[in-house]
Amino acid sequence: MASVLLDTKTVAVGTIYCIGKNYEAHAKEMRNKLGLEFSDTAATQEPIVFSKPASSLIHSGESITIPRFRGKAISNEMHHELELVVLIGRRAVEVSEENAADYVAGFGVGLDMTLRDRQTEAKRNGQPWLLSKGFRTAAVISNFVPLPLHKVSEMAIELKKNGERVQFGYPREMTFSISFLISYLSHIFGLEAGDLIFTGTPEGVGKVQTGDKLTAILYSKTDVLAELHTQVS
Repeated sequence: MASVLLDTKTVAVGTIYCIGKNYEAHAKEMRNKLGLEFSDTAATQEPIVFSKPASSLIHSGESITIPRFRGKAISNEMHHELELVVLIGRRAVEVSEENAADYVAGFGVGLDMTLRDRQTEAKRNGQPWLLSKGFRTAAVISNFVPLPLHKVSEMAIELKKNGERVQFGYPREMTFSISFLISYLSHIFGLEAGDLIFTGTPEGVGKVQTGDKLTAILYSKTDVLAELHTQVS
């Protein structure tokens, strides 16, 4: 069974929820790449939600790989997406935004690895994203730190590829706040202790290749709260 560490406590992982295009700068960069002029989130006023199976989860120190089938890699283009990740502490059903903080157990930093060519193909054909987002090693996660929700206003996330910064963002700039996301998901799906929410990526997503070393860091002001180290093999 997949698990994460909250401080020194092992927590079994339930459902892994992911939020798409939750930073406007990233939404704009993806629209530009696809030649679009509108925002998916602005059009619906609801977040884009997808999920990953628990089998996609790996921890700091483990390697990311593109799966192979019948002797051939299933993708030629894997991208990194840096995200703040929320660990849910207890069952939440139809909770209000005002009470969302009561259900947060902690925060970590994660990578939503994406097979971009397969995702683009799926979008074009109106098919689900599961293969492009849910493959083995597609969700890389740090340990979690137990902090109250209001501390998000002080947080920043950073990703370095081979020692150079490639992504940086402030979670307070998300289109949909964590309070909103917890309330929304609790109304639509219900949340359970051990569920994870990958809250979206800032701009700067990009391609990785074999041998790349990735370091993701969660900051509170200038203090390092959590970090993960992985490489592409």
